[in-house]
Amino acid sequence: MTGTEHPLVTDYLSTVEREASFLPAGRREELLADLREHLAVAVGDEQDPQAVRTALERLGSPAAIAAAARAEEPEAAAAATTAVAPKPPNRTRHTITAVLIGVTGFAGIAGSLPSAAALIVGLALLWTSDAWDRDTKVLATALTVATPVVVLLGAFLLSGRFGVMELLAVLAVGIALPATAAVRLLRALPKAA
Repeated sequence: MTGTEHPLVTDYLSTVEREASFLPAGRREELLADLREHLAVAVGDEQDPQAVRTALERLGSPAAIAAAARAEEPEAAAAATTAVAPKPPNRTRHTITAVLIGVTGFAGIAGSLPSAAALIVGLALLWTSDAWDRDTKVLATALTVATPVVVLLGAFLLSGRFGVMELLAVLAVGIALPATAAVRLLRALPKAA
């Protein structure tokens, strides 16, 4: 078995081929042939795994070799100069969404119309956004929609003995649930680059 047939060398070359899959087939084969030729000299008939690893390490990682090959490609250089930076996420929209979700509890105290409007707009913005995963959206929706349910259920259950403490407890829960949803949404936002 020659050095280029050593399992470590074949794995290395396979990884380089995979990493350099963006190259045109002819250029990729040329790169692999150059590497095989270099390794045939560097490894020779060596079978010691440590000696083979050392030769491969001197050559560089497959990712580094692929990156160097990409830099040499004329199309890659042209694409790098004309590439448009990806559009950053609209953090203002996401912050407004979280605030609308968070104020539904406070708006509920002011009256049902402002609360309903904040709830509908907030949930619409939430579900049309790609900033949060589905689980986060479900959790925020559940916490927000639970608010009127908890307030109405608390008022119904405590209707016979509805005093100041009960009123404060229902209001606290009514404010805390959507506020918790808003905080969760803000924490789950992807960090700006």
